[in-house]
Amino acid sequence: MECTLSGRSVTAMFIVNLIDKALPYLDEDRNSDELSQPLMMNKLCEDWLMIQPMFDALTANQSGETRSLGDLDVWLWNLRDAIEELEDAIDEHEYYKLREKAKEQEVCELGSYFSKMKQVVTNFLTHSDSTLERLRKAIEDLEIVTSADAAHLMGRTTYSHVLDTHVLPQDRETGFTPEVPNKMFGRDKEMEMIVQWLINPLDGNAETQVSSTNPMHVPVMSLVGPCGMGKTALAHLVCTDASVRNHFDVIAWVCVSTSFDAERVIDEIVEQITCSPYKCAHGEETHYILRDKLMSTKSLLVLDNVWEDRDISHWERLLSVFSASKTGSKILLTTRLNSVATLARRITGCEERVMSLFVIEQNEISLLFNHFALGSLEVGAPNYAELQPIGAQIAKDLSWSPLGTKVAALHLRDNLTAEYWRKFLQYVDNFRRTTTRDMAVLKVSYYSLLPELQVCFRYCSIFGKNHPFRKEQLVQTWISSGLISAQSRGENKENLGELYLARLTAKSFFDRFGREDDEHAYYVMNDMMYDLAAFVSRGECARLVFAADFKRVNSSVRHINIAGINNFSVGDVEELLRLKKLRTIIVEDCGHVQEEVVSAMAEVVQNSKSLRLLECSLFKRWHFPDGLSGLKHLRYVKISML
Repeated sequence: MECTLSGRSVTAMFIVNLIDKALPYLDEDRNSDELSQPLMMNKLCEDWLMIQPMFDALTANQSGETRSLGDLDVWLWNLRDAIEELEDAIDEHEYYKLREKAKEQEVCELGSYFSKMKQVVTNFLTHSDSTLERLRKAIEDLEIVTSADAAHLMGRTTYSHVLDTHVLPQDRETGFTPEVPNKMFGRDKEMEMIVQWLINPLDGNAETQVSSTNPMHVPVMSLVGPCGMGKTALAHLVCTDASVRNHFDVIAWVCVSTSFDAERVIDEIVEQITCSPYKCAHGEETHYILRDKLMSTKSLLVLDNVWEDRDISHWERLLSVFSASKTGSKILLTTRLNSVATLARRITGCEERVMSLFVIEQNEISLLFNHFALGSLEVGAPNYAELQPIGAQIAKDLSWSPLGTKVAALHLRDNLTAEYWRKFLQYVDNFRRTTTRDMAVLKVSYYSLLPELQVCFRYCSIFGKNHPFRKEQLVQTWISSGLISAQSRGENKENLGELYLARLTAKSFFDRFGREDDEHAYYVMNDMMYDLAAFVSRGECARLVFAADFKRVNSSVRHINIAGINNFSVGDVEELLRLKKLRTIIVEDCGHVQEEVVSAMAEVVQNSKSLRLLECSLFKRWHFPDGLSGLKHLRYVKISML
């Protein structure tokens, strides 16, 4: 049984469907009251339908008034715990039914039919009684949380303003518009300058570009500007330009982000050049392979979102390899920091080439907004004349950020009414009391998503910034972790997951690189979207990078990703034993890990009784069947070093 619930995202329909699934199993309960059980189930459905308006208001109206809801927030987490306990109880009952069915099949194939059947029936009745008791108690607990606590909280005048406040409605299925073709506005001159710099020799003689005095002499151009100015989008557009693609033999793109790890960058370049994953035990061997490939190729290396402006060691390791490229190879990097551009120039010994990207012209912002928000309307359409001046005001208010303008436009194009557009401005103003202008726009767009889209978006915060997601792998991860639920019989979860990703991409929560039908296409959250995902997933998802993260992680967390476990102690890992509700555990690839740390991590996994997904390369010495046999809800296991 999968769950489309997270944090403050749940619907009455999901609760009703969950109860409907539990009801047939309770009919098997020989110890239950035939009359009281259906009455309690009906009351639970009625209670939830009654409080749904309050819950919708709380989830949609996340402005300054709901900064701290105290006991209401506690109730929301109690509600989630109760629902997930019911979900686990149903899942466990189904597990035992499937197991006994498999044993019956074994009986048919072996001798001693009656003695074996007796054992099967005895085992089933034993497990059936215990799981039905758990199921019955889970429903009783959910009924208590739903009726008593909700009624108390709804009576509190403290929250009455939330119910009275008009909230922006969530997007409906009928309002979904296919992805709008991407287009760059206001950067034509910059685009042409970058292309010319890339394809032309720096001094008119391509053979004299390599400096004999500096072995790391590789020409670098830096695109510098604040977040949301379109640095990555511009670099991507440059890489798709026909003249650039024809000029270079190889174009490699690496998202560097805040952690500049030269070995990881080199591995990714090798993977892109060879068109296949390459894992090597020794870094020097990887360096040799890359040098050998680069010597005969004119290469363009794009380093996206670089932050490292102090430690030159990783720069030197990378450039010592990349400088082996054929004459004419170049580097294009994007960064928010001028100091990064200065450091790159100092290490390479090249003339500093910096292009500063700041706010674009107002008329270009207006064109951008109209393209994404009004592109589906004919100029003479009845509501075009009414929406156009409101759109002009919105574009003016958002003129500081191309990203904010695009996200707002993609949200508003599915709600083409003047009333909605005016209220959108009002809600952006509400958010701006407690956050930045860009984040205000992103929050309004996020809280207008359907709950099933919100939970899938939040989940991606457990991966690092600029993480490249492949569609099939991401959808499978969502399904395995219990985020996608088929709402009707026969509905395909893979198709649902792909639809969710398409919707999130259409609204710019993800950027897609490559055509949708391209098997090498991947999806990335830009920095601001990642920051939003990390913010709204607090208490639910955690990415553990530093030792202090293990102590700070909230006990309510459901999904974790551990980066660099080789840097952590046994004590650090044992902190995770506090997390009793884990559904996802991902341990990223790492180097040598102490045996004691592996054992501690194994204990964490074995104690995660609600675990759905496990991805880890640690357990090559761990007895796989024994360690996971008690995890009844586990759907997906990826262990690369058995």
